[in-house]
Amino acid sequence: MGTMGRSESGLKKGPWTPEEDDKLINYIQKHGHGSWRALPKLAGLNRCGKSCRLRWTNYLRPDIKRGKFSQDEEQTILNLHAILGNKWSAIATHLPGRTDNEIKNFWNTHLKKRLIQMGFDPMTHRPRTDIFSSLPGLLALKDLIENPEQAIRIQNEAARLNNYLTYILQPPPPSLGADLPSLALPPPPPPQENFFQDSIAFGHMPDLVTAGQNCSSDGSWITNTGDATSYRGAQMWPELHLDDSFFREIA
Repeated sequence: MGTMGRSESGLKKGPWTPEEDDKLINYIQKHGHGSWRALPKLAGLNRCGKSCRLRWTNYLRPDIKRGKFSQDEEQTILNLHAILGNKWSAIATHLPGRTDNEIKNFWNTHLKKRLIQMGFDPMTHRPRTDIFSSLPGLLALKDLIENPEQAIRIQNEAARLNNYLTYILQPPPPSLGADLPSLALPPPPPPQENFFQDSIAFGHMPDLVTAGQNCSSDGSWITNTGDATSYRGAQMWPELHLDDSFFREIA
């Protein structure tokens, strides 16, 4: 197990000390960096080669440009980022004296925020449509912040409207008909219009309606076509002859 500030191989990690910086600078000025993997041991540093390379490239090399980014540098970063994206090493090759780490930090702390404030997507560098769609709401929110009395009035109106909607949307009370069980009604009886002609049981009966009888032609003399008991009685005495006077009375 490695101790604080050291890797499992015993190499030092963490911030560099001024003494370590001096050792790295002196060695590279005399011999060049050569192989970064072999450099730490040759320079007397208990660091890995990658740590030495990053320290030299980003902080110690003499051609590093210090200070504030110029407007030309800012515009170059914006143009290259629109094409290359977050490829900071490739962008750094077009900015002499600037490191990829420095450019990345400047983008995240300044340029990216500036694009967002201007309504541009920092990845595509195109106008953000969601900003324009929410602009009326943002302006209304600004007015509410500047006018507290209006904000309170709108809040009260919203609460009143919410109570009203809650009242009208609540389910109605159950009605009496809803509590009654559903009744299964029997199917209607079959039509009896041609009962005498179609029934086999009455096939031997003589026709009760003749041309000489004073009855309506549409068969309206049948008073209850659905009453089956009258037909059953006729079926019991198939040879019963009704005189005309009695027949006319019941007609």
